[in-house]
Amino acid sequence: MSKLGIVCVVGMLLAVGSIGGGAQEDFSLSAEFGVRAIAELAETQLRGLIDAMHVMTATANLRTGDWDQMEGLLAQFEESELSYDAWFLQTDGSYYKVGTGLASANLSDRAYFARVMVGETTLGDLVVSRSTGLKSMVLTAPIINGPSVIGALGVTLYLDGFSALLIDQLQLSDGMGFYAYDEADSVICVHADPHLLLEPLASAGIAMAPGGLLVSDYLGWVFVLGTVE
Repeated sequence: MSKLGIVCVVGMLLAVGSIGGGAQEDFSLSAEFGVRAIAELAETQLRGLIDAMHVMTATANLRTGDWDQMEGLLAQFEESELSYDAWFLQTDGSYYKVGTGLASANLSDRAYFARVMVGETTLGDLVVSRSTGLKSMVLTAPIINGPSVIGALGVTLYLDGFSALLIDQLQLSDGMGFYAYDEADSVICVHADPHLLLEPLASAGIAMAPGGLLVSDYLGWVFVLGTVE
């Protein structure tokens, strides 16, 4: 489904649910389609970002492992409708960021570090950024030169910006809202209120509509559509 198609499906949500004597049944059906459209939009954005990261890690600039040769390309890569920072993660856990160079922190204790250094692309690690203090999701893709992983391309996707992008594109009717939470940790990862990001599920403040729940196997997130309390 295209982004335009997703927006149209969700935009019809309340209209479908308010017609005739079968309103409750219709609303349940429309909520089911609506939450599916929301999840698909989020997945499409993140799949696109992962694909772009794989293109970047295949370039000669990144495969050199030389920050001076890759910084300019990564600066261009950051020019996106998504709100994120890109960085080069070295095999010892140190990393370089566009604009600031070598960071003082070390990321070797992050859960994704060991996985990406054996060649795995990672998606979905929820963190508070050590450089900005912002609530984020980290994505990493290995940089391979010959037989070896020489480092990784990292992306820190800011959850407030990602939430705002989804809300802007979906244009829900008044009184409707949605959120997503991490199925493993039960913390909120998408919400209109940035203060609720990475907070416990009980803080969401949205009453789920009948049929308005969907689990994304790709993200490991549970999407909920309903009415704002």
